[in-house]
Amino acid sequence: MDKNKYKNHIGETDYVRRPLVIGQVKQLMDVLGDIILPADIDIPGIIAVLGVRLPYALAVILTEKDTHPKDKDIDGLGESFTYTLETSTAIQAVEDFFVLNPVASLLEKMSGMVDKIHEALGMNGSKSFAASSQQET
Repeated sequence: MDKNKYKNHIGETDYVRRPLVIGQVKQLMDVLGDIILPADIDIPGIIAVLGVRLPYALAVILTEKDTHPKDKDIDGLGESFTYTLETSTAIQAVEDFFVLNPVASLLEKMSGMVDKIHEALGMNGSKSFAASSQQET
């Protein structure tokens, strides 16, 4: 991976994009709130759905060089990005987010993990835990 590819100079500051850590996933969930993205959505669609939340989501995704993700002021950075982040940079950041964080792959792994849990509990994939618990009682 070319580390220079995932760097931006925005305003007077250098930012980097890298795979999210768990804390950033929580930050992103806090910013996105109740937004649901359809499975077949494209980058322009994501940007449209995020609307005014886009700069704040980018505040989670972009991290100032040499800054720890937990030390970011998401609200302050989002407000700053609203007036300093060029649209082309925002689009590139969203595209890079999906390159660095392959959501479909992660969901497949989680699905496989759930199947393994069901298997370990003696359940097949079509039963829910509640349904199998009721049958046993």
